Amino acid sequence: MNYLGVMTAANGAILTVRPIGPTDVERLERMFYRLSPTTVYRRFFSPIQEPSRRMLTWFTNVDHDRREALVAVHGNEIVAVARYDGQPGSADAEIAVTVEDAWQHQGIGHSLARRLAACALDHGFERFFFYLLADHREAISLLHRLSRDASVRFSDGTYSAVAPLSRAS
Repeated sequence: MNYLGVMTAANGAILTVRPIGPTDVERLERMFYRLSPTTVYRRFFSPIQEPSRRMLTWFTNVDHDRREALVAVHGNEIVAVARYDGQPGSADAEIAVTVEDAWQHQGIGHSLARRLAACALDHGFERFFFYLLADHREAISLLHRLSRDASVRFSDGTYSAVAPLSRAS
């Protein structure tokens, strides 16, 4: 699967999918301010009010190998991000997907996660893992669509999941 290019959201909008880069700091910051407090909390497990410049720089400066992030762009604005961070000396990578509230339930998160899985496989990763809050049903659904062999454990109010990757993801 070619993971870059265009995708069509369920609402018919055409989005460009590309790797994130250092010039995306302001776009990512603008996206953050369009997220609801619930979406921010589900992504960061914390009620972050304002992203620090250091955090934004970290998220936009990836090596496109052990750390990757794909963005979905509409016009000149990032509306979704899917990223992985590889674990040192491991074939495992932590995944996170964030979709701006106005763009949720349009298939964007699933499409980006599938594209990111293909990219991760090309870079030698075999499994994604992630943590999510118990009430985040959309993320649990995304996990099962991404990998039918996914395993999920519940402990202390959060789920931890491992999703083996395959070319059919």
